[in-house]
Amino acid sequence: MTSDFHNLFSPSIKGFLDELDRLIGPLFLVGGTVRNMLQNKALSNELTVLVPRPLAECHHRLLEGGYPMVTRGTKRHEVWTSGHSSLLLPLPTADEPEEGAEGAEPEEEGSVPGGTAHISHVEITTFRHRLEYPPTVEEDLLHRDLTVNAMAFVWPDGPVVDPFQGQADLANRRIRFVRGSSTLEDDPLRALRFFRFLLQLEGVPDEADLRASEEAQMDMIPKKKLRAELDRLFSLPFSGSACRPMVQRFFYSPLAQEIFSDMVTPPICKAGETPAHRCQRAIDLMLALTEPDPDEGVPLHDLRWAAMCYAMGELNCIAQEKGHTRSTLHGLSTGKIQDILKKFRFPQRRQQQILSILQHMDTPLTPADRTLSRMMENDLPLPGLFRLVHAHQVVTRRGSGKAGEVAFPALDGQLAKVLARCRTLHRARHRPKPHDLAISGGEILDLVRQPPGAWVGELLTELLEWIGQDPARNQRARLYERVREWVAQGRGG
Repeated sequence: MTSDFHNLFSPSIKGFLDELDRLIGPLFLVGGTVRNMLQNKALSNELTVLVPRPLAECHHRLLEGGYPMVTRGTKRHEVWTSGHSSLLLPLPTADEPEEGAEGAEPEEEGSVPGGTAHISHVEITTFRHRLEYPPTVEEDLLHRDLTVNAMAFVWPDGPVVDPFQGQADLANRRIRFVRGSSTLEDDPLRALRFFRFLLQLEGVPDEADLRASEEAQMDMIPKKKLRAELDRLFSLPFSGSACRPMVQRFFYSPLAQEIFSDMVTPPICKAGETPAHRCQRAIDLMLALTEPDPDEGVPLHDLRWAAMCYAMGELNCIAQEKGHTRSTLHGLSTGKIQDILKKFRFPQRRQQQILSILQHMDTPLTPADRTLSRMMENDLPLPGLFRLVHAHQVVTRRGSGKAGEVAFPALDGQLAKVLARCRTLHRARHRPKPHDLAISGGEILDLVRQPPGAWVGELLTELLEWIGQDPARNQRARLYERVREWVAQGRGG
C-alpha cells in the first residue's frame, strides 16, 4: 500500500519531501492529502506537514539547507492553545500564480473539492495540543474536525496514524466529528465543513453531529471566513441520489436560515409566499445550474451566489388593483445585493460579475447577435448569465407543469447554441492583431532579410494564429525562434 501511495506523488515532490525529512524530519502528512491518498485520488493543492521540532529550529535548518524562500505564517487562534504558527515553503518547481488571480483561501482541514494535483507550496507546522498534555501526533489529530481528516501518514514508508477509525469511516462514507459536538466549540465553522463533506463524499451523517451542526451559531465567525467556506460548499456538483435531500436539509436548517437571513424580503402581497417557498426556489435554481467550463470566467460557486440572491428575493405575487388581477415581480434591490456581497467580503470583481448577471436576468435564452455583441462589449459574463437564465427557465417550466419530455431537451439545446455563439464572438473579439505581437515589423524584416512582399502577410498570419492558440507564446524570444524556424524551412524567399 505504501508503494501505491508513492505513485500519487510526482518524482519532484517525492524528492522534495525526502529532502525535508532529512533536514527537519520526521514528517507527518496530514489533512486532505492523507484522505486523498487512501482514496487513490489526485492530491490536494496544499500539502500540510507536521513536525515535532520547534519551528524556529526548522526555519534555521531550511535556510541553511538552501531554502531561502521559507516564510512564517500564523494559523487562526484556537481556544485550546495560546496560538499556532506555521512555515510556508513554496515548491522549487511550482508555477507562479497569475497576477491578480484569486485563489481559494488556505484551509486547515481538507482540500477544496475539485482541486488539481498541482501543489504550490508545503505548510510546515508543529503538533497542536492542550496545554496540560505533551505534543504528540495523536494529540494534534484529536483537535481536528472530522475523523476522515484526523489521520497522519509517516513519511516515507508509513504507517497511517489513525486513532479515531478514520479509515473505516472513509470506507463506509460515515461523517462524524472527532469529539462529537464539542468539536464545534473550537471552531463553529466546522458545522459548514460537516455539510460540505457530507455532499463531497455522499456520506452518511452521524445524526447527533448533524443536529449539532444544524444548530451551530456563526455570529462570531468573520464574514470573510464564512464566505470562503460557503464558496467551497457551493463549488460541489450537488450530484448523486443522496445529495439533494442533504442540500434541502442544509438550506432549511437554522444554520443556513440565519446565514442567509438578509436575503429574505417581506411579502409585498398576500399570495401565500413564505420564506420556505423562496428557499425552495433557491434550492431548485442552484440544482438546475449546469457546471461552467473553466474558461468561462464565472465559477459555479458565484453562479450559485447569484441564484441565491435572485431566488430568495424574488416574489411572484397576484395583486388586486381596481378590480383587475395583475402579476408582480419583486426582487432584491441592487443596493441590498451590494450590501449582502460586501457583508460577506466579496472582492470587487466578483461583486461586479454577480450584479451584472442579476441585472440582465430578463435576457432571452435565444438573443439576437446584435444583443450578444452589445453585451460582450460591456464585458458581461455571458456564459454565466445564460446558464442562470437556462436554470431559471427549467425551474419555471417544472413548477408550471410544462416540463414534458420535449421541454428540457429544447432548453438544453438553446443553451448549447447560445454558449457556442458566445465562444465564437469571444474568439473574434480577442483575436490578436499585428500590433499585439511582442516584436515589430522592422525586427521581422531584420530576421528574415528579404525585401517586403507577400511573405510578410503569410508570416504575420502564422504568428498571430500561433499566439492565438496560447497567448503565453507572445514573448520576444519565442517569436524570434518561431521566425527563424520559418526562415529555415525556406518559406521566406
